[in-house]
Amino acid sequence: MIRRHFALRQGERYLFFPSWFLLLVLCWLFPCAEGKAKELFVIDQDGAGPGGSDMQSLLLALHSPEVELLGITVVSGDCWRDEGVAHTLRLLEVAGRREVPVVGGAVYSLLRTRKETEIWEQLFGKLFYKGAWSTAYPGKELHPPLSFPEDPFHPPPPVEGAPALRPSPGFAANFLVETARNHPGEVPLLAMGPLTNVALACRLDPEFSRRIKKLGLMGGSIDPRTSDREWSTNPRFEFNFFWDPEAAHIVLTAPWNRVEAYPVDPGIQTVMSRELSSEVSEGNSAVGRYLRQYAWIGLPMWDEVAVAGSLDPSLIVQKETLFLDVDLSRGPSYGNTLVWKTGSEPGLGEQRVEVIRKIDPKLFYRFFRERIRAAPPEAKAE
Repeated sequence: MIRRHFALRQGERYLFFPSWFLLLVLCWLFPCAEGKAKELFVIDQDGAGPGGSDMQSLLLALHSPEVELLGITVVSGDCWRDEGVAHTLRLLEVAGRREVPVVGGAVYSLLRTRKETEIWEQLFGKLFYKGAWSTAYPGKELHPPLSFPEDPFHPPPPVEGAPALRPSPGFAANFLVETARNHPGEVPLLAMGPLTNVALACRLDPEFSRRIKKLGLMGGSIDPRTSDREWSTNPRFEFNFFWDPEAAHIVLTAPWNRVEAYPVDPGIQTVMSRELSSEVSEGNSAVGRYLRQYAWIGLPMWDEVAVAGSLDPSLIVQKETLFLDVDLSRGPSYGNTLVWKTGSEPGLGEQRVEVIRKIDPKLFYRFFRERIRAAPPEAKAE
């Protein structure tokens, strides 16, 4: 056997070491990328499904090797909480990630109610979309079609199959507070539904927001360039802020270390096309079959953009530091996004927010394809 050695010069002498020792030293000095510690994340989501932006954003996080997902908290919004919990649990089974905790949270908004909103519509005009308060999803034909039961506590069985997995005990706001206490300054929180759970956590523990490494949120609308009738005459409307304006106000005026917002603007630059759906559902994996059957064709990928931009900032083309809040006046703009440039904000607790205005759609689609088609880390057979 030929043993290779390397030499270190020390004065006029050479010290010889076997090559395996050099490898150990280099690994100690320069840890390999595969051994890099994962970043801890928590996701708060409103969980409509199957398929669609809510579920596809969760899949994107589950398929990202740099992410250790500590838990998913669920809030009402696009659907009622219990329905969202069921869709999320079934998705984890499909993805082979049963170890991720799912914790239910707020069923209702802090103040806004369905009945008051119906009266508001009589005064100020019909809303395009009202989430769980809707009777049908407008504009696009979804397969299977979404149901909107009036009873939040008895949702219909999930069309993708009822999950055997059960939610974790407890309440979402408490889970968020405890996670932040256990990992101070280490955990980014991605909030992609109405902000009720996050607002309750802020009220339960005044130090909660300071313990979160970064708040990333999909919410608000600044100036979406679109002819879509949801925004063409009301560009500051955005559903997550609308559903619970008071919660959004609490969150946007809390003392976070850093806030990154993905409003309607960048998400509307993307769409789940049939071509993209076919590409990410190739093969016969459980995830591929799920997306082939349930992807929402023709709809923007708002939440997926928020996850992708949080994981890979190179996808971001334009961002701007702004101050955000929500109109609480109960008038025609109730729930709409308020925005100020630095120096013009009223100074009532508004925080600096890194607002993402544009992303690179081509890079985003490539990122989404590559991640979804890869096997999820630590996936277990269904």
